[in-house]
Amino acid sequence: MMKKSIKMKKTVSILIFTFTFLGCAQSVKNNIGKAEMPNIIFIFSDDLSFRDLSCYGQTNFSTPNIDKLVNQSNRFTQAYTGAPACAPSRGTLLTGMHVGHQPIRMNSSARGFEPLPAKLNTFPKMLQTAGYKTGVIGKWGLGFKNSTGNPLKQGFDYHFGYLTHYEAHSYFPLVLYENNEEIYFPKNNSLNMDVLYEKKPKKDNSKFEDYYNEEGKLVKINLEEVTYAPDLFDEKAISFIDKNKGNPFLLYFATNLPHGPAIVDDLRELNSKEMDIHSKEWGAMVKRLDISTGKIIKKLKEEQLYDNSVIIFASDNGYAMHMPRNGVNGERIWDNNPDLNNKGEFKGGKFGVLEGGMRVPFAIKMPNQKESNIINTPVWLIDLFPTFAEMANVELNHKLDGYSLVSLIKGNRESIPKDRFMYFYTNNEQAVRKGSWYAFRSHPKKNIKLYLIEEDQYLLHNLANNYPNVVNEMKQIMDTAHEPSEWYWNPGDSRNDFQNKRIKATKTGQLIKRYRPNNMELMPWEKK
Repeated sequence: MMKKSIKMKKTVSILIFTFTFLGCAQSVKNNIGKAEMPNIIFIFSDDLSFRDLSCYGQTNFSTPNIDKLVNQSNRFTQAYTGAPACAPSRGTLLTGMHVGHQPIRMNSSARGFEPLPAKLNTFPKMLQTAGYKTGVIGKWGLGFKNSTGNPLKQGFDYHFGYLTHYEAHSYFPLVLYENNEEIYFPKNNSLNMDVLYEKKPKKDNSKFEDYYNEEGKLVKINLEEVTYAPDLFDEKAISFIDKNKGNPFLLYFATNLPHGPAIVDDLRELNSKEMDIHSKEWGAMVKRLDISTGKIIKKLKEEQLYDNSVIIFASDNGYAMHMPRNGVNGERIWDNNPDLNNKGEFKGGKFGVLEGGMRVPFAIKMPNQKESNIINTPVWLIDLFPTFAEMANVELNHKLDGYSLVSLIKGNRESIPKDRFMYFYTNNEQAVRKGSWYAFRSHPKKNIKLYLIEEDQYLLHNLANNYPNVVNEMKQIMDTAHEPSEWYWNPGDSRNDFQNKRIKATKTGQLIKRYRPNNMELMPWEKK
C-alpha cells in the first residue's frame, strides 16, 4: 500500500459546521420542482452546543458567516438527532433507521467499534445509484479501512479524513486516510495528546494558557511545520467541489469541530475575554467553523453552484462541552458552561436521551432560497434519507423510519403524521417523542415520566398520573421498538450482562481492534 507524508502549509481555513437554512415557504413551492438533481452539501458538526452560534443566542463571540446563511434559510426549531453519541448518531443518519434496530447502537459494543455491515442501504449508496458523485471529508467513525464499514464500501466515491472516532480526537493527527491510503504527518508527534484531556470544568486550567502567545496564536507546537487537520479538510472540500462541479455531487463534510479535547490554532476574538482557557478554546473552535462556512459558500458561488445546491447543517448530538456529574440523588447533571452560557434550555446532555442530549441545531437551504423561514414541526435527522431520495427523484423500495421533509418545506404542515414516534435509547435509558408528548424512563423497571415538551422544556412537570393512557402507549413503544442486540447493551441489561458479552467476544476471537489518536495506548477513561 502506498504511504504518503504531507507537510501542511499554514492556512487559516476552518472546518465547517455550517448552518444553512431554508428560504421562505412560498419561494420553495415555486422553485423546488424546477431543481433537477441539486448538489447536496451536508455539513455535520461534532458536539456543537445548542447556543454556540450567535444566531442561536451566543453573545461572547460572533459567527457572522453562519448568521448570514440563517437569513436565507429554513430553521427547524424542534429537531432531534437519532442518538446521543457520535457513532450511533451517524449510523441512524446513514441508514434512515432508528437506534432500536439499526446496526450501530452505541459508540462501542462488547466487541469494540462495530462497522456498518455489508449489503446495507445507506443514503450515499442511493445517491450514487441516482448519478451523484459522493465524497465524505472529516470524521467517518463507522468502520476501519479493512472492514465492511469502510466509507468506500458504503456509497462514497471519495474519502479523506479519520476512519474511527477515537482517531478524530486529534486535531494534529499522525495519520489520516485518503481512499484507503495512509497519509502520515510525523511532525505532529510533538504534541502530547494525553495532557489535553486534563482540562476539567471548575479546575485550575491555567497551565494551558502558555500554549498561546499574547496575540492568541498557538505556540505550543510550530504551526509552520505541523499539520492542523481543519486546514486540510477545508482544502480537500474545496478540491472535491472543483473536481465534481460538472455533475451533481454529495459533499458530506463531517467535521470533528468542536469535539474535545480542545486545542485551536488561534484564540481569535476569545483571546481578550476574561474566562477559562478551555472556554476560550471552545469558542475559538466554533469561530473557526464560521470562517470555513464562508469559504465553502464562497467556492460554491464562484463556481455558480450555490443557487442549485441544497446545504444542510446539523450537529451529531446535544450538549457535550462538560460531561455529566452525579447529583445528590444519583442523577446525572450536565452543567452549563459559565463563561459561554452555551448549553441551551434543555435538561441533560451527550450520552443521555433527555432533551439536552437529543435536541440539535438543524437547517436546510434549498435551491434559490433568499429568505428565512421557521418550521416548528418535530423532525429528526433520520428524515434526511427519504428527503434526499425525493430530491434525487429516487423511489425507495425499503422501509425507513423517517419522512421526506420536502412537502413540509413547501409549506404542507400535515405532511408528517402527527402521531409518528421518534425512539431514542442509550444503555438502560429510553425516550420517545410523539406529537406534543415526550416520555422518558431511566430503566425498563422504572416508571415512565411524561411531559408536554412544548410547554415544559425544562422537564419540571411529570404528567404521568394525569394521562395513564398516554403512558401505556409510550410503554408499548419502548417495549417493542427495541430489537435486542447480541453485542450491544440493551435496555434492562446489567454491567454483569455486558461484561459477559465481553468475555464471550474475547473467547470467540471477535474483539475489534480500537484505533486511538497519536499512538495513545489507552484513552483516559480506559485507564480507570
